Amino acid sequence: MKALINNYPVSLIDEPTYSKGSADNIRSYKIEYRRNYDYWQSSAHGVIVGAQESPEASAILLGVGGTTKVHNNSMAHSGNLCFIAAGDAVFSLKVPSLELLWCNKVDFATCFGVFWIESENSLITWGEVDVSRLKASGETVWTASGTDIFTEGFEIKNDLILLNDFNNDRYIVDIQTGKIKKKNT
Repeated sequence: MKALINNYPVSLIDEPTYSKGSADNIRSYKIEYRRNYDYWQSSAHGVIVGAQESPEASAILLGVGGTTKVHNNSMAHSGNLCFIAAGDAVFSLKVPSLELLWCNKVDFATCFGVFWIESENSLITWGEVDVSRLKASGETVWTASGTDIFTEGFEIKNDLILLNDFNNDRYIVDIQTGKIKKKNT
């Protein structure tokens, strides 16, 4: 996945075989960030600013909890801030330095994606169990949960979040308040 953030090209790369200190890693990274040092990582995502062959900055994000892969909704950004889902957490990095501003666990199991809502100056996180709204500073505004895991679809439409759970029940979440309504299908 690639994005232009604060006029810098930023690449997000899935690194499933990354192992700290190993000579067998495909790439080396200047910085390593772990959400939790007590557990072995379930996900490893590389962040590169500039060209991959000669990066201006690089970091590996090691997440715990459920395994995540890099996809179109793994990263969101605003200004010089970059938000990346890895495992059960979101990492906030400053571009171009990749300085870690915060790392928050946002779901009991897995964070499937992150979405920047410019009109709200907020980040929406889509997790297996929780959907949350966070300020750019990482402070949680609200968290909403359903009766089953949110695995069957996610959409932001106007001021609403529309999602389905494992039983295919439909949920509507108000972006402003976090109030959630369940519609049985």
